[in-house]
Amino acid sequence: MNVYTVVQMLEVLLFSLVLITGLVLHSPSLVLLGAGLLAGKALLNILAVEGGTVLRRSVVGYAAGGLLALAGELVIRLVRV
Repeated sequence: MNVYTVVQMLEVLLFSLVLITGLVLHSPSLVLLGAGLLAGKALLNILAVEGGTVLRRSVVGYAAGGLLALAGELVIRLVRV
């Protein structure tokens, strides 16, 4: 198995653990963080067919995941008011 593949699998495991921890602790912020990281990882892999460097795909993917998490956090804060 390629080292890059192993690293990706470990990232998905770690991000899933963040999400599950948020669910167990009833922490919407942690759930959003885990979901944002997983969405970023998915987008990074979706962009692989377009080519480009891993760095470019990572920046785009994780920026989109970060925006998702921030938008969710904003919704949580608005609902709690």
